[in-house]
Amino acid sequence: MEDESFTYSERPSKRVRQACEPCRRKKAKCPGEQPVCSLCARLRQQCLYADERRRPLPESSPRLNDSEPRTSHVLEDRLRSLESKVGEVLNVLGSRSEPQIPTESHVPSVTLSMPSSSITLPPWEEIIPIAELYLLYCDSQPLPLFFRDSFLSSLQTREAELLFAILALAFRFSYAHLNKTDSTSLINGYAEVARGLVMKRVSEGPVELSTLQCLCILSLVDFTNGNTHRSSIHSSLAMNLAQCANLGQEPRSSTSTVVREERRRCFWSICLLKRLHGGDFPILDIPQAGGPPYPRSPARPARFLSPGPSTAEIRRSDMQDEGIIAYVVMLSEVFARTARYVRLHGRPSNVPPWSPHSEYSKILALQMDLETRMPYIHRFKPANLAERSLEELQAHREYWGPWFLNQFMYHTSLCLLNHPLLLSLSLRNFRSTIPEIFLQHTSDLISSHTTWIIHFINCFEEKSFLVSDPLLGYSAAVVATIELQLSFTDDLTIREHKRERFAKCVKFVQTIGERWPHMARLAHRLQRLEDAVSATYQSDPGAQNQSLLIDLSRFWEILEYSSNSDTDSARRLFGESLYAGSSSAGAEVSQTSPLPAPFRLSVQGEDIPNPRSQSLGTAFPSQDYPTNPLLSPQHLTLSNDEFSILAANFFSQGQEFLRSGDNWESVGNF
Repeated sequence: MEDESFTYSERPSKRVRQACEPCRRKKAKCPGEQPVCSLCARLRQQCLYADERRRPLPESSPRLNDSEPRTSHVLEDRLRSLESKVGEVLNVLGSRSEPQIPTESHVPSVTLSMPSSSITLPPWEEIIPIAELYLLYCDSQPLPLFFRDSFLSSLQTREAELLFAILALAFRFSYAHLNKTDSTSLINGYAEVARGLVMKRVSEGPVELSTLQCLCILSLVDFTNGNTHRSSIHSSLAMNLAQCANLGQEPRSSTSTVVREERRRCFWSICLLKRLHGGDFPILDIPQAGGPPYPRSPARPARFLSPGPSTAEIRRSDMQDEGIIAYVVMLSEVFARTARYVRLHGRPSNVPPWSPHSEYSKILALQMDLETRMPYIHRFKPANLAERSLEELQAHREYWGPWFLNQFMYHTSLCLLNHPLLLSLSLRNFRSTIPEIFLQHTSDLISSHTTWIIHFINCFEEKSFLVSDPLLGYSAAVVATIELQLSFTDDLTIREHKRERFAKCVKFVQTIGERWPHMARLAHRLQRLEDAVSATYQSDPGAQNQSLLIDLSRFWEILEYSSNSDTDSARRLFGESLYAGSSSAGAEVSQTSPLPAPFRLSVQGEDIPNPRSQSLGTAFPSQDYPTNPLLSPQHLTLSNDEFSILAANFFSQGQEFLRSGDNWESVGNF
């Protein structure tokens, strides 16, 4: 009580005027944020504090009698009170003449930390089209955050921070983004305002469902801007808040259908976000444990010419259909585990990959198990993609967006598990023979599933379909690294074919990079990788310089999706006491030899051994390779778990995965 009276006597005006003028008029509890309180921001009304009107008073204070300070204080208080009452009257009169539709002058202005800059919400006639673009190009591509049916109609009741986040994500798909030179700074400005508002809400409360939705969108925006560390902070914060609020459980109180659906969508969006960006989501198979059901999914669009189900679809209709979004969530677990497998960089293990106890086999078994739960109706063959027009795909992006994501995750996981570079590194310590079945298995999977990704890219190009999900660009980049390695061959026909496929993947990533900065960065890394690898290649295998090394860190920065950040991301986030720079170690040469090729029969039934393959018994010699980095044409700076690889071995092992006459359409109908 003593402190309270002391504060009141020292600062009499602060106790009275903590609330803004609109809240005081309505006798509403004002949160007190400045320059705009969250209540006014949500109601989209002008927010004004009484002390802002009092700023000119010090200029007139010298007119008072300095010899009577006590009288001067009394007069000043009366003037302030009178000015406040006049201001209230003016505001009431002004509010009666305001139109119902919010205009730019009535949108709250939020000042950024940058001098002389302020970002405000645009008028509704500009917000609504961008929100429609969000539904078209961002909803379920990849995050199914909102209930589509009520999204637009409920937009005016949503929190200001969420509106700013939606603008930051979807503005890149507007025509204004292509025409405005400052669109990038505007997008970053929207994200900064949203971040400031949502962090204030997290620290002061109340935390709402919109708070978690905003954090998810900000995490996606930061990730695509190269700020992967801050992106991880946002997604982890959303996950922790969801766990504290028991978002994984259905609410016991009676809530509307829309609220229940958006709670489920928010929960599984956080799950997707963590898994797709390489993190862990420590809750497995929630629906079977009584957790939230999967989000509602749109039905597969019927074909215009043949709207009825086929005979095969009717025959397989006994399998319960969870919906396409549910299968995206399920398959994301495989994708996340594969990402962890890639981060090992082929680190050798005592357990060979063909062992049922290896991580390779466990991930493959999980993917096959999920494939058995996938209904026929959502697979590739019944989709009849080739017969669907661009108009059909565009009109039903709410289904085709997650459908394409599901397909690309499926094929990309298999491409990563069987990547020639990762396999050769993981097997480099094995001196025994490698099973012929395993060689055929990996060779077939690489050949088939890279071709599937190329097939989808061709389909997008033929139909002029705009791909808006950046994860599809990452999938193409993974395939590009494989095609690049396989392109270094003496066979001119194969070389040109692989080069064309590599160029197609890079072009696809570049196209997506027009709207997503991290994809543009990924395309640049692919081109740098091509230059670095090409500089060490010699067409004559006997002339290969055994001292030439290839820096594998250029591969890891492409294959590790979660590491796709700009070089200064960590430096901008962390201060001197935390930032230690990137660790470096001496160059280490991986003692790997090319994988032997599986023997195959020609049409006449004769054996066709690969002339460049080694005998199975001596596939991995124990000789020591030179490790002096001075022998390399370029100085290599490698992290602790990154390797260099001898150029001769790198180019040789790619040949073992080449074979012709692949019937790829018979494999991978997922």
